[in-house]
Amino acid sequence: MALRRPAAPRLRPDRPGAPVAPAVAVPPATPVPAPAPAAAPPAPPAPELPSTPQTATRRPLPRRTLLLAGGAAAAVAGIAGAGVLAARTPGPATSPFSDVADGDAALEAMIWADDAGILPASGGAFSPDAAVTRGGTAAALHRFAGTPAVPLEDVPVLIVDLGEDAAQASALLWLHGRGALWGDAELKVHPEDPATRSCAAEMLAALLRPALAGIGAVWASEAEVDGGLPLDVAWLSRAGMVPQLEGDWDGEAGVTRAELATVLHRADGVIAAALESIA
Repeated sequence: MALRRPAAPRLRPDRPGAPVAPAVAVPPATPVPAPAPAAAPPAPPAPELPSTPQTATRRPLPRRTLLLAGGAAAAVAGIAGAGVLAARTPGPATSPFSDVADGDAALEAMIWADDAGILPASGGAFSPDAAVTRGGTAAALHRFAGTPAVPLEDVPVLIVDLGEDAAQASALLWLHGRGALWGDAELKVHPEDPATRSCAAEMLAALLRPALAGIGAVWASEAEVDGGLPLDVAWLSRAGMVPQLEGDWDGEAGVTRAELATVLHRADGVIAAALESIA
């Protein structure tokens, strides 16, 4: 008798042993090209240059540059021998200081000296009649020049009485280096002593005369000493930094804060006129 092969069992797809449908190959996705970058706008045409070259504006040199330059070679038109100051705007008639009267002759100079920090007021008072010491005069001239830096720790000590005030010590050493202040046989400059007119005149002239001569601003020569005045005083007078003198010079008289402010204010005007002439 012939035997029949039994039919294969049917398995549900979720049962173990069910045949797995063959995986259908999925073709790789076609890469999408990145969008092209936007074209840069065309550069604007270069501006046409003017046919005539433009001259850069020259700024006047500050006082510090003048004092430290030491010998710029330039001619100063119309200033040699003039001895006059440039026109300056009058200061306010009302005094901001508690101890200076309105309309004082030196009020403008005192306001300028206070604003510039050259001779600052204290507590609203300028103390115009207070005597200035030699060290105080040196400090004022140092500030007038722009307070050039002096590395105290690197400078050999050539003065033995500099004092404890670092600002005043810097001023004394700086003036000494400029040939505007000399010590005595004991290497002392006596900064606490009152400054005389002769002392202040020597400092200021030694500081400014070479610098102004370096740009062509000259006044009295060594052979033109007015009325028997000392050379430095005659130069300051003819330059317009001190009032015209008629030989009644008292070099041993003390210098007050108001007087020093006035002289430095006038010196600032002389320097401004000299620099404006070569600008």
